[in-house]
Amino acid sequence: MMQTNKHIGLVLKTFELEHIGVEKIPMVRFGLAVKRFPSAKAKTDFIYYVAYRDVAERLYKYANQKGLPVEIDFTQQSRTYENAEGESVYRVENVVEKFMPWAQLDKQSVQQTDATAPDTPVENEAAPDDFQQQLPSDYNVY
Repeated sequence: MMQTNKHIGLVLKTFELEHIGVEKIPMVRFGLAVKRFPSAKAKTDFIYYVAYRDVAERLYKYANQKGLPVEIDFTQQSRTYENAEGESVYRVENVVEKFMPWAQLDKQSVQQTDATAPDTPVENEAAPDDFQQQLPSDYNVY
């Protein structure tokens, strides 16, 4: 049995849709600014996720906007692979299973119909720029 986790946070920055492997599987990597608990003084964690196939395509289409509040359901999956130098690499990834935007994308970014809009848009008390300022200068966002 696999544990499913849930995070709610703001998209850190826009992301790219990639196609990987010989089968050209759609994939996105993105980050969320997630508050530890609902309070103005709560610490914020910057957590990164990966999504594949149709979930990746829908994330790219409906949640690809800096500062957009998004609810993510994910599982943690580990894998081992050999890098270009022949070294064995162990990695744990947060793999998105499903998601729900808590607001609509900016109308300038994409045209969205009422059928694709969230049922109950929720305003987040923090501004996206608040999270960007907390990133360390040497922090690599991918």
